[in-house]
Amino acid sequence: VAQMTFAPIAVGLSSKIGRSIVLRICLAGAAASSCLIAFSGSVWGVIAGRTLAGVFAACVPVAQSGVTDILPRDQTALGLSRVSAAAQLGVVVGPLASATFQEVFSFIGVPAAPCLP
Repeated sequence: VAQMTFAPIAVGLSSKIGRSIVLRICLAGAAASSCLIAFSGSVWGVIAGRTLAGVFAACVPVAQSGVTDILPRDQTALGLSRVSAAAQLGVVVGPLASATFQEVFSFIGVPAAPCLP
């Protein structure tokens, strides 16, 4: 919901101040929201972090706009499919990376339970 709400705002802002600036802001915001989720001590902190993550996930349409700006018309479809594939790759690789890190930390003696609020 947050991504759908803020995507038009992010694209409009990127047209005014530049796509790379908005992409950098979204990247920093995504990192900050991930830290908020990781260090949250309550359910409300996690909800706030997820909401912020949705707000800053509005950078995907900005990246798509950038692709349409720089590629020739005949290569736009290929470029947009690559942006979409990269976004979906994060959905697939994220949980796998999380499970792998949990196993590695568990192997070296850092149990997961003390890390959870």
